[in-house]
Amino acid sequence: MRSIQYLRRRFRMSSQYTIPFGSWYEPGKITLEFPENWDVTMYAMDNAPELIGKEPYEHAIDNPIGCEPIKELARGKETAAIVIDDTSRSTRMHEVLGVLLDRLNAAGIPDGNITVISALGAHRPMMRQDFIKKVGLDVLNRVDVVNHVPWYNLESLGESKLGTPIQVNKTYHDADLKISVGGVIPHPLAGYGGGAKIILPGICGMGTLESNHSLAMKAGIGIGLGRITDVRNDIEDVATRIGLDFSINIIPNAWGKNAAVFAGHYIDAHRKAIEFSERYFRTDVKKKARYDVGFFNAFPEDTELNQCVKALNIFLLNQLMVERKGVVVILTASSEGRGYHALLAETGAPLYTNHGESVLWAAKGRRKVGLFSPNVTKSDVLQLFPGDIIFNRDFNALLKDIEAVAGENPTACLFQNSIQMPRVIKEPKIGK
Repeated sequence: MRSIQYLRRRFRMSSQYTIPFGSWYEPGKITLEFPENWDVTMYAMDNAPELIGKEPYEHAIDNPIGCEPIKELARGKETAAIVIDDTSRSTRMHEVLGVLLDRLNAAGIPDGNITVISALGAHRPMMRQDFIKKVGLDVLNRVDVVNHVPWYNLESLGESKLGTPIQVNKTYHDADLKISVGGVIPHPLAGYGGGAKIILPGICGMGTLESNHSLAMKAGIGIGLGRITDVRNDIEDVATRIGLDFSINIIPNAWGKNAAVFAGHYIDAHRKAIEFSERYFRTDVKKKARYDVGFFNAFPEDTELNQCVKALNIFLLNQLMVERKGVVVILTASSEGRGYHALLAETGAPLYTNHGESVLWAAKGRRKVGLFSPNVTKSDVLQLFPGDIIFNRDFNALLKDIEAVAGENPTACLFQNSIQMPRVIKEPKIGK
């Protein structure tokens, strides 16, 4: 049987691929059209169904992994702090927080004694419309929902085993019961998000953030993908010293919706979430597959440009898939433009560097880097990337620019989102 790619070339057919695009923003997808001279292979991950209703969250919270249920942990407690990830992550919170608040109320902690803290780390503060998207209006009207500020309202607790100074949000520190809710996706420094990572960097001071990120960047961006690293160990050591009583870990599907939930001890439940995600995020790539151009989508971490390098997670794990003189292209909606990161992305920030000067681009070798983002300016791009980047807000125009490098009949791979983890497979030998 002839392949779809062969038929398209034979009959000069264009090809279209619809991918998720623009987390938290409508329409949440984009259709990319390639002309007939492009030979494109699409790599999609299995799309697990979205969790519907309260029942999956009730089951996970009432049957925790490695610790007692909330009703036991809350016994005799008067106050609770719940840390959640911000809108730079796709985790949907309204259902799980509704269940969690009901369980805390039943255990004797009223809404008035519960604070939900957005774990911003060094990201921008969330505003009312952000909170409505993230937690829902019911939760926002029910309890105090606040932003973490990495410069103020901090408690100092010495140093971690690796020498990281520990400064943590004082509201969280002073709460009797400490809970977290966050997404678990591959992370280039800590292996995976979720678990204790929502504490560090999420609700720590700038000194703590700078020390922990510096540790990671010495090893090299991308070095930790998919494994437990020194950075993760440092994070969990800090969380142990600060305290984290109950951790809820949520895995997104290909379109950023909640697909699985694991609750309990912040290490045990997190590792179970990783076990699930390692099977679910895997995407088979043939060992000998080589392409002139690789398109890597930043979704679900595509709200702002300064997060977009995570699109290259897949490339960093299998660099040989793109020819050494080929083009590596980042796709990002960047609906909020350049974005904000007080530690890494602002001029004069402690760890700011143009990505063209960073260890990340050492991995690209002689390859060119391209960027498609309809919501950013050239100035935004030059704040974060080298001047020779192939950038265009128009996808068709970008393809023409790429052809000048890759030739008029390029082969290309397209990865649906940044949470895919390539599994290189050997092709069977003919006749064996």
